[in-house]
Amino acid sequence: MAANSICELQADAIVRRHPSMRVASLRLSWSVPSREAATRGDSERRKNDLWGYVQHESGAEAFLLAVPAGESGKWSGHERFFITAPDTASDVPTMELYERYWKDVPIKEGKDLSGHKGFFDCSKAERLLGWVHRNPGE
Repeated sequence: MAANSICELQADAIVRRHPSMRVASLRLSWSVPSREAATRGDSERRKNDLWGYVQHESGAEAFLLAVPAGESGKWSGHERFFITAPDTASDVPTMELYERYWKDVPIKEGKDLSGHKGFFDCSKAERLLGWVHRNPGE
């Protein structure tokens, strides 16, 4: 079971009391203007955040998509969504980061960590909200 914030626990309680409500909890990573900004500084300090980041405009788009998506009928109740770039905020290859810091944590079968691919799975946000991370200029 994933860790829940107090806000997510409150959302669960509200939806239990009012089953017709829809609540989207958006779990944004570090919001920055660009990947370049995210890779500055000490990469080791970000290990507990798994080097996740989200570009400002792309994160904002997730909020805008969550409102009508809840009315689409694709989901009901309370859903949690990771809103994170598909790559890491590190110039070190992902598998090297994994081996250096997290080698005792099992990798989910089928998870591709080649190159600089991120640790987060945002496929639920794409499937239910229509959200995909976009970098400036795309």
